[in-house]
Amino acid sequence: MNKTAAKHPYLQHGECITADYDCEWLERVLHQAADQAGIFIPYEHEVAQGVLSYMDYYCPLRTVPLRYFFGRVRRVLREIGLPRVADALQEQFPPVAIPLDTLAGKNPLPLFFYTELKHKMDDLKRRGLTAYRFSGTHQCSLVLGKRRRSCPTQRRALHELESFLATQTA
Repeated sequence: MNKTAAKHPYLQHGECITADYDCEWLERVLHQAADQAGIFIPYEHEVAQGVLSYMDYYCPLRTVPLRYFFGRVRRVLREIGLPRVADALQEQFPPVAIPLDTLAGKNPLPLFFYTELKHKMDDLKRRGLTAYRFSGTHQCSLVLGKRRRSCPTQRRALHELESFLATQTA
C-alpha cells in the first residue's frame, strides 16, 4: 500500500472492505474499459489521479460502496467526453493482498499450506473477489521446501507454488 492510500475512504463490496487501492489499479481498470470500447485514452493516468484526488480530499464518506465509486467514475468519463468508455467500465474490487510467506509460516507443511490457501481463495471467490496480489513467494518456497536459502529443492517448491497459483487464478 502506498502512503496516499491511507487517506482514501474504504471501498466496500459486500462484506469486504479495503483502503488498499491506488492509481495504478484504477488506470488498469480504465485501460480495460477503453480497450473494450475500442478507444485509446492517452491520459488514463490523469483521469485516475483526478478520481483518487477527489477521494482523498473531497469525498465526505468514510466507506464508499463499490457500485457508488464506479458510478462516479462513469460520470467523470461522460463529462470529459468518453461515454463509450463509461458504458464499458466494469466494477472491479482492487486486488486482494495475500501474503504467502505469512500463510506458510502458519502452515509450514505443503499439504496444510495448499489446503489453507485454496480455502482462502475459494472464500474470496464466493464473495466476488477474483483479483489477487501475492507477496512473499520466495520466502514461502523456502519454508515449504524446508530450506534457509535457494537450492534445487527450494526452486522446485517455488515452481510448484507458481503452478498452483496459475491454476487457481486462471
